[in-house]
Formats: sequence, C-alpha cells, structure tokens
Amino acid sequence: MSWTKRFIPVAALALIAIDYYGSARIQVTPRQTEVYVDGYRAGVVDDFDGFAQRLRVEPGEHVIELYLDGHKSVEQTILFAPGETYRIRHTMEPLAAGEAAPSRPAPRTPPPATGVPPPYDALGRLIGRAPLPATSGAITIRVQPADAVVLVDGERWQSSGERLEIQVSPGPHRIDVQKDGYQPFTTNVQVRPGETATVNVSLTRGGEQ
Repeated sequence: MSWTKRFIPVAALALIAIDYYGSARIQVTPRQTEVYVDGYRAGVVDDFDGFAQRLRVEPGEHVIELYLDGHKSVEQTILFAPGETYRIRHTMEPLAAGEAAPSRPAPRTPPPATGVPPPYDALGRLIGRAPLPATSGAITIRVQPADAVVLVDGERWQSSGERLEIQVSPGPHRIDVQKDGYQPFTTNVQVRPGETATVNVSLTRGGEQ
C-alpha cells in the first residue's frame, strides 16, 4: 500500500477560504469501499477518486479508514495542511478463511454538546469547516455538468468540479444554474443563521423531459 503526499494547484474556484482546507484523492479498489474520517462515514471511494474529486477536510490530524465487507480494514493517520492534497492508493485485501471480520468504524469522540452536527453535507460527504457564526449562513452547491454557470441572487459563480460553498446572509436566496444545450434550473432556498443549505443540481439536456 502506498500513501503518497503530493501538491496540486488549487483550482480557481469561488469558495470560502479554499486554501484553508486539506484534501485527499482516494484511488482504492474496489471503488465501493467506504471512506471514514475520524469514525464518520464520508462516502465511498467513487466519490473521491476522479480528476476533480477530493475528500476535503479541515487542517489537522485525521484518521482515514477504509472499510469493505469481507475485506481487511485499513487505517491511516494523516496530518492535513492547508492547500495540500494527499493521494491514497490501495487495493483492499479479502479476509482469509476463518479470519474475523473487522468492526465498522465508529466516531472516536461523542458529538459536541452544542448540538452542532458533524461537518458533513446531506450526501454524507465531509464539509470540513468550522461552524458558521450565528450572524451568517452558507449555501453548498454541487452541479452536473460541473462547468455549468451558477448564479446566486444574480451574482455569477463558476464551478469546476468541486463543491461550491458560498457564505451568505440568513434569509431567502435564489439559485440559477445554466449551461448551453441544457435546460436552466432555478430554485429558492431559505438559509438559517449558522447553518448551511445544500443544493444538488443535475441539468437536463435541452429538449429532454
């Protein structure tokens, strides 16, 4: 197994303090292997192994675990630094006959007493950011195709495959997603103070129902 750190230029995305985050590109087979961060399920390998797909976490030491039924689990502690990307490569090894199955990873510490949920979006992917102040909120937007234009309250934002996260004031906000050859999408979201609203959009090609 090889855990190789490398540096990757950060894409020019309009994200909140994008250089604040560390990230990992996970190239593991089988691709349905589950990925856990500090005991919390962040998704499966297929979510984090593409050219523009990354597991993004806040800086600091995190335990990355790979789990797949019928296979040996893998655990690695990585010190993530802002702006750095780590490449994780591994092939999951099947359990030998009679070998005990490992336990599914579980959170190593209880949730904070404040009631703030772990930093994962609605799809179970790690957001990895500090809690928002009560005087503001945020909108997280994932779009397919990834190069579609996103308008928030009429202001243009360009995504390039990563999650687009925008800090906004609490209250209603209009989101428009556009791309030539596709039907435009419009929705309104209500952002609560200190919380993040998640929007997932998959545009339909023009003329399709």
